[in-house]
Amino acid sequence: MKQLYIFLILLIALSLSACSTSRVVLLDNGKDANAIIIKTKGGEVVLDKVNTYADLSSSSTVEIKPLSSEELEQTYGKLIADAPKAPIHFLLYFEPNAINLNVASKMLLPKIEQAINDRIPCDVNIIGHADSTGSKEYNINLSLKRARQVRQWLYNLDLNISTIIVESYGEEDPLIPTADGVPEPRNRRVEILVR
Repeated sequence: MKQLYIFLILLIALSLSACSTSRVVLLDNGKDANAIIIKTKGGEVVLDKVNTYADLSSSSTVEIKPLSSEELEQTYGKLIADAPKAPIHFLLYFEPNAINLNVASKMLLPKIEQAINDRIPCDVNIIGHADSTGSKEYNINLSLKRARQVRQWLYNLDLNISTIIVESYGEEDPLIPTADGVPEPRNRRVEILVR
């Protein structure tokens, strides 16, 4: 079964005859180990194994139970498939004092386009950055030009993006802190967040 890159917690309210019960399910996020701490009148229970669940009701006892892949797919498969994809983040790097992408970043463009297509309708944040080789004013303008260059590339693709937000931080938010006037290729970047 494919890894689930969606919500860590799936909370589903179930209606059961005279009482109300909620189910908490811990899903595989494909990356990190996570846990859910459930506090009840009877104490505390930790849900820390992937594909386990606990039914919560007015009773004070909570039992953790495993959920097989088959049960997960049968019970929650459609809900999981219909959930929005997790946000994704990209970094594009630029040539010194220019708005031209470096070669490695140009090769990343098809992957960014695919990530956007997979999430449409989506919002895209584009944040431009610069290293500290120019004046602060120059770097703000240069990083804004870089961000606008990426925005123009997206406009030219004619994708169905809901919102595009462009920001410019200049040299104020370096990936690699340096002294003033030091060229640093990893600070000459545009961050793209697709959600």
